[in-house]
Amino acid sequence: MEVITIESKAYSLLMEKLDKITAYVEETRLCEEAHKCRDEELKTDGRKRSTKWMTNKEACEVLEISPRTLQRYRTNRIVSYSIIGKQIRYPRKEIEHFRDRWMVETPDTKIDRMIAEHPLHTSKSKNYGKKRRNTGENE
Repeated sequence: MEVITIESKAYSLLMEKLDKITAYVEETRLCEEAHKCRDEELKTDGRKRSTKWMTNKEACEVLEISPRTLQRYRTNRIVSYSIIGKQIRYPRKEIEHFRDRWMVETPDTKIDRMIAEHPLHTSKSKNYGKKRRNTGENE
């Protein structure tokens, strides 16, 4: 057996690096388990969908937006995509990251309050948008 000696400072640096690597591996494992749960939800017709790329339809379903909105996101370079042949594909990780970061679910109470406080909802005049007749008084 061969014995190797190192300084205590070098040993503590080595142990810190090993702790960082261990934490990274644990975090990656937890993320993979979370993605496996998400992938299980995405199974349809007994087949698992592609884990790397999404179609237009899949991206619209995940983001809960219309195809036109997704097209606008592509045009404005909000989401990244690739064109493979005649098909547009979206990286699954980026779509999920976009959803997690930017999509906010608005509570029903906040929507009701916004409607109630809107100027058109609270206006006393019900003639908004109607043409007024010329009564001849101002002539």
